[in-house]
Amino acid sequence: MTDTINGLTRISTKDIAYEQVKERIIKLELKPDSTINRVNLEKELGVSRTPMREALQKLEGEGLVAQQANGTFKVSSISKKEVKELFKIRSKLEGILIEEAIDHLDQESINHLTYLTDMIKVTSKLESRDETENFGYRFHAEIYRLSGNDTALILLEQLNDRINRYRNLAHDSKLGIQSSSHEHEVILQLMIEKNKSKAVETLEKHILDAQDSVVQSLEEYDTN
Repeated sequence: MTDTINGLTRISTKDIAYEQVKERIIKLELKPDSTINRVNLEKELGVSRTPMREALQKLEGEGLVAQQANGTFKVSSISKKEVKELFKIRSKLEGILIEEAIDHLDQESINHLTYLTDMIKVTSKLESRDETENFGYRFHAEIYRLSGNDTALILLEQLNDRINRYRNLAHDSKLGIQSSSHEHEVILQLMIEKNKSKAVETLEKHILDAQDSVVQSLEEYDTN
C-alpha cells in the first residue's frame, strides 16, 4: 500500500518487505524449500513483525512461499510440472495479447519494437545474456502495453515473477539465445503484416521453446 503526502509517494513497510523478500526468492538468494528466518529478515530489512507477516502472506497468495504446519514459512518448491503449467498459461495469455496489440500497432510502436529486436540480435551475438533477456523482456512488455488489456497484464506480472525464478536456474546456459533472437524478428514481421494467427502460433512456440530450456536446466539443478 502506498500513501501520497504533499505530492510525495510513501511506500508502506509491508510493501518494502514484500518487494525485498520476493527479489531474494526470484534471484534464488532464498533457496527453494528453505525455511524463511523471519527474525533475521525483519532485522536486515528494518521492519517489524506485522508487516513481515503480511508480506509473507501476500507472497503465499502468489505461490512463492508456503506456510508450514508449525506456522513458519518456507520458499515454495520447484518442479517440472509447475514450469510446464506456468509457461503454458503464459503462452496462451500472450497469444491473446498479441492479437489485441496488432490492432493498436502504429509506426512509433513498430520503430520501438524494431529497435528492441536489433538490440536482442546484437547482445545475443555478444553472448551478453543479461542484456539480451532485458531487451527481450522489453519486447514482450511493449506487446502487453499495446494490447491495453490491464487484467491480463496483472495476471502475467504474477506469472512472470514465478517464471523468473526458474529462468535464473538457466542463467548460465547459452541454450536458445540465437534462435530466440531470430524468433523476435519473425514475430515483429508477422505483427506488421497483421497476420494474427501466425503471430499467435509463433509467439506461443517461442515461449514453449524457452520452457524446454528451463526444464533442462532444472534437471541439471536436481542432480547437483
